[in-house]
Amino acid sequence: MFLTMAAAAMAATPVELRVRRELHAAPRPVRAFLLRRAGCNHWGGEEGYDAERAKQIADAVRELRCSRLEADERRIKRTYAKSRRVRWLLSATRDWDTLP
Repeated sequence: MFLTMAAAAMAATPVELRVRRELHAAPRPVRAFLLRRAGCNHWGGEEGYDAERAKQIADAVRELRCSRLEADERRIKRTYAKSRRVRWLLSATRDWDTLP
């Protein structure tokens, strides 16, 4: 059974609700970075239990440019140093593997 938007919103934590609002208002490069980082967090926790799965993980990590995350985050922090929204989003979603 699918949750309605209202039910889904009620099930979200206050932090998830704020992330949803702040993410919507964040600059496009920041949103793109946060989605990449969530993807890298997701794939970083996956196990390559066979050759096909290992290739799938490696391809996703390469496509998301996970090896560049730290440098890209430093650039985002410099570019948006005065933005409370960006600083908060970077911190609040650091370990997330999906975004709302």
